[in-house]
Amino acid sequence: MTSLTVGVAIITYNGLKYLTEQLDSILAQTRPVSHIVVSDDRSTDGTWEFLQAWSEQVKARVRVTLIRNETQLGLIANAEQAFSRVEADIVFTADQDDVWHTDKVALLAAVFEQRPEVMLVHSDAVLVDDQGRDLGKTLLAELALSPGERSAIRGGDAFLVYCRRNVVTGATAAFRRSLLDHARPLPHDFYHDAWLAFIAAAIGKVHLVEQPTIDYRQHGANLVGVRKRSAFTRMRHLWWKIGGPHPLQQDTDHDVSWRSALHTRIVGHPAVPPRYKTLAGEALDYARSRSAPPRNPVRRTAAVMRRALGGGYARFSYEPLADAVRDVLNK
Repeated sequence: MTSLTVGVAIITYNGLKYLTEQLDSILAQTRPVSHIVVSDDRSTDGTWEFLQAWSEQVKARVRVTLIRNETQLGLIANAEQAFSRVEADIVFTADQDDVWHTDKVALLAAVFEQRPEVMLVHSDAVLVDDQGRDLGKTLLAELALSPGERSAIRGGDAFLVYCRRNVVTGATAAFRRSLLDHARPLPHDFYHDAWLAFIAAAIGKVHLVEQPTIDYRQHGANLVGVRKRSAFTRMRHLWWKIGGPHPLQQDTDHDVSWRSALHTRIVGHPAVPPRYKTLAGEALDYARSRSAPPRNPVRRTAAVMRRALGGGYARFSYEPLADAVRDVLNK
């Protein structure tokens, strides 16, 4: 079994409050990492000064590369920059405010070494509050990852799951650095973890470790977090989808944008199975049809019925009933 080198990409922006815990947990891994890249997006809270001092303290233990952007790049561009600077076979992605379990690197790296076809691995996580207290929930439970979705991912068909929704959280993930050759440039209007997972599932395999490997902090400053989806929350979400104050057109336009980017990226790729290329094209057609509904309510209802009977909502929507009702009532 080939031993692979492991590196970590961390993106920071005003994350001083929790950064020490995250960095300490990375250095405490049972399988050490060889390179840590931290890309700071013009923090103003002392994060950069802390990182400079920290890197001096740990330079005898691990190689550290610090980057400070001259101008703010934003989440996606900053992440892409950090990923590209990691010099290792496997790139682990890290938020600035979580805590890794000590066996995270060992568990995920072993998958890559045992299964050369796997391009990306992600895991479950324990949800904690801003003080690090266990909320009694795990990430996959809150995402309501179904037995069918778990089976598809285990069976090598994660691409089918991702066509409906993203279930990969970057803070729990690692990927082969070679994946960047296929995934870059990253679309700047689509989360980088979802994009990397899509490309990995298209050209290779994705593996899910159902054991939590991090404490995933939930607090008001999260750029991306997990929110409890109670029955009341789901009903409220359905309400805004069919008649609430949220801009519906923006939602469908974004769906067209990222599906178009995905289809363009994989349609000519020799490593992508033809059925995935076909599926990506059908998903794009589905999104386009929803973004330009007929104004006439009878024709609009008929279009929704055709999509429903053709399986479009079932294959490409995480909330098929809500989206169908919304499309009927959309004006």
